[in-house]
Amino acid sequence: MRTDIQTLRALAVVAVLLFHLWPKRLPGGYIGVDIFFVISGYLITSHLLGELVATGGIRVGQFWAKRAKRLLPASLLVLLATAVATIVWVPRTLWDQFLGEVLTSTLYVENWRLASDSVDYLAGGNEASPVQHFWTLSVEEQFYIALPLILLLSVFALRRIPLQRAALAVVIVCTAASLVYGLWLTAWAPSASYFSTLTRAWEFGIGALVAYLPVAPRRSRVPLTVVGLAGVGIALLWYSSSTPFPGAAALLPVLCTAAMIYAGARTFLAVIGRFPPVAFLGRVSYSAYLIHWPLIVLIPFVSGHELRALEKVAILAATLIAAWLCTTCVEDPVRFSPRLLGKRRPRTVAAWSAAGMAVVVAVAAGALAVSSLDNQAAARHATALADDLPSCFGAASMDPELAPCSNADLDGVVVPAPADAKNDDDNRSECWSGSGKAELRMCALGPEEGYSRHILAIGDSHNNTLIGAYEKVADAYGWRIDVAGHAGCYWTDLELIFHDKEQQEACAKWQESAREHILHSDDLDAIVVTKTSGGRNASQEIVDGLVEAWKDRPDGTRLIALLDNPRLSDDVAVCVERDDTKTGEGCGLPRSKAIYDDGQARAAGQVEGAEVIDLTDSYCTKTECPAVIGGVLVYRDGNHLTATYAATITPYLAEQLKALIEEEE
Repeated sequence: MRTDIQTLRALAVVAVLLFHLWPKRLPGGYIGVDIFFVISGYLITSHLLGELVATGGIRVGQFWAKRAKRLLPASLLVLLATAVATIVWVPRTLWDQFLGEVLTSTLYVENWRLASDSVDYLAGGNEASPVQHFWTLSVEEQFYIALPLILLLSVFALRRIPLQRAALAVVIVCTAASLVYGLWLTAWAPSASYFSTLTRAWEFGIGALVAYLPVAPRRSRVPLTVVGLAGVGIALLWYSSSTPFPGAAALLPVLCTAAMIYAGARTFLAVIGRFPPVAFLGRVSYSAYLIHWPLIVLIPFVSGHELRALEKVAILAATLIAAWLCTTCVEDPVRFSPRLLGKRRPRTVAAWSAAGMAVVVAVAAGALAVSSLDNQAAARHATALADDLPSCFGAASMDPELAPCSNADLDGVVVPAPADAKNDDDNRSECWSGSGKAELRMCALGPEEGYSRHILAIGDSHNNTLIGAYEKVADAYGWRIDVAGHAGCYWTDLELIFHDKEQQEACAKWQESAREHILHSDDLDAIVVTKTSGGRNASQEIVDGLVEAWKDRPDGTRLIALLDNPRLSDDVAVCVERDDTKTGEGCGLPRSKAIYDDGQARAAGQVEGAEVIDLTDSYCTKTECPAVIGGVLVYRDGNHLTATYAATITPYLAEQLKALIEEEE
């Protein structure tokens, strides 16, 4: 065993632990993952290359069985324990996400789930799950599956070339291609690039290329190690969450790690690695990585408060103790004991691996199935109430003409159920352009012919939360209402800035399509515009962009700005679920903190024919914006209305729309 590599493992796991517990103290600690990737690339390639040169082939089944024996026992144990802990302590509001990620982690595709969620506008408010860190293990497993196949394919395709050279050529090509793709995608879509196997493969590839290098000259070993440590130290201290990663910035820790591995086993890192505490950390690094993050995420659900300093220290200690127990009582016995999987054939290992994965899947999927049945029943109840609109239900309880409004039948009622709140959404794919989509998708509500008024409702996701309300208005008045919404994008002349260039370009094209559609619509009576405040007051630049866009519309077309709804905390549904009073008391915010200026009222004051609808009093009292109003959960996250609450504001929205649209010229 190379003790210098144990030192690097210890460094990597300490960096990750400190970053997750005290991110401000070690802002670049996430590069510990990249150190692990390079180490894996070097060790696995060295092993496979040695076998390939010695035998002319690779026993793929044997290799995969060794990896399974090494990785699955501890990971499946942690996943099972996390699933059970989620069921016991985590509110059902988060089960779909948390247990869903347990499933994808068990199948080693967690990185692709997170990549997908990272570009999903409506998943942007997801909590950090207790198995989110399994994305790195998913990438590693995918590398372990692909590498032996790539090496065998290279030998077959380039059979006229010596084995080692053929394999080297393919590794170089794959590494270079991954690096180029990673540089491009990090600049274009950084959120997705962070989790992609294709953008991370080059890091393993760099480690793999070290395996092809001859022994480092003796005189270069110390300088290489010193430079490598310095480079890693710079990345640990200077990098932060705002550093574009894993683009060009990843080159520093990756190449520095490769340099230290290349320096060889006879460096001062090897001496450090024989020091008992360092050797211990290196040995338990895998289990420590697995265990620490579930503790960080789950303990606040048990304690009922955010982690405090002493609790963080306790988590660090508990992680190391649990990692030692897991290594000595689970990992090593399963790997090496002849009575367990130590000398079992690959088929037997595969069978036991599948069985272990099936147990975790059964627990997580079973809990999700039970939760789904409960949610369906709750959804039917919510729909029935929304259709009947009993007295004082939802926004009606805020109506000053009905005050004081009381309905004993609604005492203790909260619909939709917080656990199903995120699904209480009337948005429709035919009216919606998702993240990165440039097409102007539009649906028509109300009568197709013979309508008395033609209206366009356009904006971001806050526009589409009102589709159910728009449809009821259209049906009641015989209007046709076209609806067009885009993720994070709205009608303005201002170029909106996104983290991903792909989304920014798509938004700009959608805005242009919206402008062209509006200019060439000769029968529009009114345009209803919405936009999110984004949790901040609009700048003058935002107002100016709205003004310029709104001026550029057909003559005689009214412009109606529907002001944004208030914002609460992102975990509002979780808060309501955990509220013993079933009223959501304490889950709202003071009115002064929940309401932001979205800029639309100021813009409307500068545009001829523009009017404003302000429904704030349907969401807030004079002092507070509650989470539950008239038995209805107002928000499915911190800022998107539930469809049920949107249904209850329909009469108030309809009244104001009718007054403005049918007002005599």
